[in-house]
Amino acid sequence: MTRLAFPFTPGPDGRSRTVTYASEAQVAQMLELLIMTMIGERVMRPDLGSPVRQMVFQAGNSPAALALEAALQATITLWLGQVLELQGLSVDFAEDEGRLEVVVTYEIRASKTGGRVAVRKDLT
Repeated sequence: MTRLAFPFTPGPDGRSRTVTYASEAQVAQMLELLIMTMIGERVMRPDLGSPVRQMVFQAGNSPAALALEAALQATITLWLGQVLELQGLSVDFAEDEGRLEVVVTYEIRASKTGGRVAVRKDLT
């Protein structure tokens, strides 16, 4: 079973590019989309998303970073728990560079293969 790839682009055959469901590429795309989607942004699923973009201005390796880690763990487990097993998550606010980086390590349940996704958001 295949799904549309993110970002949406044409494939070599001129049709929409696709990825196999629960493949490493598709799981990485789902994680990136979930992390960067604001809660309330999706009309048909208003509870889908994470607080990353709302908390980005409370930057600093402080209680805000710990709160963001906890919220992301809960969000990923809720929305993608049937596809992956979360093994690790870290949030790094690099105030001097003006960026936020979220690193997620996981294992895909279907294939028992591990993966790692790093999502970076520039704050400037």
